[in-house]
Amino acid sequence: MSLCLGVDIGGSTARVAVVERETGRIVASAKQSWTDRSLDAVVRGTSDLVNGLVKAHPQVSGTVGVGFAAMLRGPVVVNAPNLGWRELDFGTTLSAAIGRPVRLVNDLSAAAWGEYAAGAAKGATDSLTVFVGTGVGSAIIANRALVSGASQVAGEFGHVKVVMEGGRRCGCGQDGCLEAYVGGAKLGEWMKEEGLTGRAVELEPLVAAGDATAKRLYDFAVGHLALAIANQVTVLNPGVLVLGGGVLSRCPGMIERIRQAVAQRATVASGAAVKVTLATLGDDAGLVGAALLS
Repeated sequence: MSLCLGVDIGGSTARVAVVERETGRIVASAKQSWTDRSLDAVVRGTSDLVNGLVKAHPQVSGTVGVGFAAMLRGPVVVNAPNLGWRELDFGTTLSAAIGRPVRLVNDLSAAAWGEYAAGAAKGATDSLTVFVGTGVGSAIIANRALVSGASQVAGEFGHVKVVMEGGRRCGCGQDGCLEAYVGGAKLGEWMKEEGLTGRAVELEPLVAAGDATAKRLYDFAVGHLALAIANQVTVLNPGVLVLGGGVLSRCPGMIERIRQAVAQRATVASGAAVKVTLATLGDDAGLVGAALLS
């Protein structure tokens, strides 16, 4: 049995897992929360988890894979809205702290690889993974390889523009992004501005109850999400479309709208080839994927 190590860095927590490389099975895991979001504090908390698991499982070998909710450039975190980071070399700093090489990947890339290697897209050669949670992200696997792009930001689906002028401000600093309308954090803000109470996952029940304001927001946000996904299916021609994330997994109406849009708006050939399915690894997808990408 070959063991590898994966890390998942969020806005307030780090999770670390020892993963069996042949199966994607999590052998052991640990988690730590923090309130101090400085580079030093996050590195210290993460390295404590890694070193603890390595001590308990000394047969773990090789590079440590780290999934990070951010735009990345090699070991550098270019923009991490949840942590307020810009241009910080997290990868090199963490590597020095744990005494092992580190491979930093976008969290959605890690999750997509986890689903491809051991989850909903297992056996596919080409897949598109879209998660809607606090934000919106996607990752592309083409011919069994993760697509990174010329500057390592391929698949930044949440930042496609759906409003040309006067759009809502996104956490990335630009206006009119898809994430600014349908990502859980920004959709919750929009609901509050419009006099609606509750979180993003509570918008769909409000629509079902007949709230006109909720329906207006929902139709705009979910309509643009579904159409954008259908367009991605047309462009990428994946064999599997994996849907997940904290918001999407709790909103069956959103999932149905996406299915309908793919069937009606993607090209006939691409629409016929794609299987639309839900993620199966849950919160472990990023951990498993990061480890298996190491």
